[in-house]
Amino acid sequence: MTTPSLAAALAKVQAKLPKLERDRTVEVTQKNGGTYSYSYVTLANLSDSILPLLAEHGLSFVALPGAGSDGKMCVRYKLLHESGEALDGEFPISGEGGIQMIGGRITYARRYCLAAIVGVAADEDDESRLSEDGGPRTAQRAAQRPRQQPAESQAGEDGQPPARTAQRAAQRPRSGRPPLPGEDVDPDGPIGQDQRKHMFALWRELGYDGDENRETRLSITAKILGLPELESSSDLTRAEASRVIDALIERKERTAGEPS
Repeated sequence: MTTPSLAAALAKVQAKLPKLERDRTVEVTQKNGGTYSYSYVTLANLSDSILPLLAEHGLSFVALPGAGSDGKMCVRYKLLHESGEALDGEFPISGEGGIQMIGGRITYARRYCLAAIVGVAADEDDESRLSEDGGPRTAQRAAQRPRQQPAESQAGEDGQPPARTAQRAAQRPRSGRPPLPGEDVDPDGPIGQDQRKHMFALWRELGYDGDENRETRLSITAKILGLPELESSSDLTRAEASRVIDALIERKERTAGEPS
């Protein structure tokens, strides 16, 4: 489908695009102790600057979360022109984690798609930050990474033999990337103190608090995550902790609805 009217209107918009100030900076602490930071334009700032400019030229932008053409979760976006012409697409996102984590991905997708379809540079060095084949930040992170021992003599991160550590790593849904703009925390980072407090509050309400119930808590947690076993809740990632919290909340609500 050709879109001559939309293309002409978008060209006028791009001729007037403002230079946007990146109003959010995030510093990320890596597992090896290194840090890096990046800056980006927030969705609120981007929308305030771009949407009125689109409207001046008969254009509008919409982005809605839902199922994509492959049945997986995505954000469907569309640039519309008053003539009825449109440009649309899908931005896949993960449905893993709690509602706040998913909301962060939706916010990122909306912001990223709006910037991309209009032609705004909303991120600082985003391509090299996410590069998997040797971008500048990838090389920097590789240089920071400590030299590992040979696999046959190396212990796992939790002191377990390599085979067991590898088995658990394979079972965990890790993305292997730093957090995206709009995600203020790394889902693959260690469990947060806020999550730890929430989990223990839920365990207490469910009657599983106290040292005598520690093994039971770990057994239930491992079952929720599909792990053969778990030695400590400190081994959880933020994404895993979110899954456990969601499951405990569901269990609490189900228990509350049962007749006494």
